[in-house]
Amino acid sequence: MSTTEKIRITGKGGIAYVLGTPMCLYDGDVHIGTLDPVPVNKLGTEVHVEHFTPAAIPGDRKVALSKLVLVEMVLYLAENFDSVQAISVALGREIEGYGDAVRLADARSIFLENIGASHIKMTPKPNGDHMGHFVVSGVWIYNPSNFAALTEVVQAERDTYFGAQRANEGIPKPSRLNALVKRLTARN
Repeated sequence: MSTTEKIRITGKGGIAYVLGTPMCLYDGDVHIGTLDPVPVNKLGTEVHVEHFTPAAIPGDRKVALSKLVLVEMVLYLAENFDSVQAISVALGREIEGYGDAVRLADARSIFLENIGASHIKMTPKPNGDHMGHFVVSGVWIYNPSNFAALTEVVQAERDTYFGAQRANEGIPKPSRLNALVKRLTARN
């Protein structure tokens, strides 16, 4: 199954997003969070993604949505801003109910690796209330192989998130045969 649904990204107030300004993300008309600030170097070639503030999201959707939001932001920047050649990412927000912080850091590291990020580091984040918390960071460099890896992960995350959403709403998933027919007719 492959979905064409995706997270919508705008600037504040629903206007077109401008590089370096706060980035607002929506699932349909529902605001799911804001990336603010969005630091950009002086040449406009490097962007840093770190300070995402999620809206109130039901717990069962948080993990799938957080993964989708990250890759949607990176893809959006890569597709819409030719000057952007590198996107650094730092993941340090705690995920309620995830459990073991080392396992979370390892999962984040693997996820960044899967989208083509390099220079991945796990750095302890001192916090007296939550010992063993880590910030996982890496750099996604724009090149054909990283872009291919990113788009593959984006599609898989869209399928996971929107497929689960359809299932919860009782909307039937397209059959494998329908998906195959669509793929074959798209080639002609």
